[in-house]
Amino acid sequence: MKVFQFGKKKGKKIPLQNKPVEDVVFKQPDDEEAIQPVQGITPGSKEEYWVALALYRLGINFYYQYDISGGRSFRGGQVVDFLALTVPLPTPIFVQGKYWHGGTKSAESEFKVAQAERYFAGEAQPVVEIWDYEIPDKETTYQVVKRKLL
Repeated sequence: MKVFQFGKKKGKKIPLQNKPVEDVVFKQPDDEEAIQPVQGITPGSKEEYWVALALYRLGINFYYQYDISGGRSFRGGQVVDFLALTVPLPTPIFVQGKYWHGGTKSAESEFKVAQAERYFAGEAQPVVEIWDYEIPDKETTYQVVKRKLL
């Protein structure tokens, strides 16, 4: 089978060079480093994965990627990263990253947190935000989640 790529001139095809890649070594991640699916969903970041591990370790049941107001299917809906089933009321948790939720996007993130607060309206604990700079590793994540939820 021949593989072609289109050149700059209209209709001209240039064959691609198929060279073996023998000197590239792909590192297999250790079980400790590998991000595993959480409730069948691959986490969007290592911080989300670490929060899930902390919730498992604390023995707190939770829903991952919990849809409110229709989730991503409807305009105005959103997805809460975690809905921790704490006693007496559940606790919505947002895992926020400085890149996606800080700077010019901070107003949008604040709006989404306020929208989630209105959605749960007394049927849940106040929204907990966990920022990426608070949780540089798994153990710190465990301590932060424990402090903010218990």
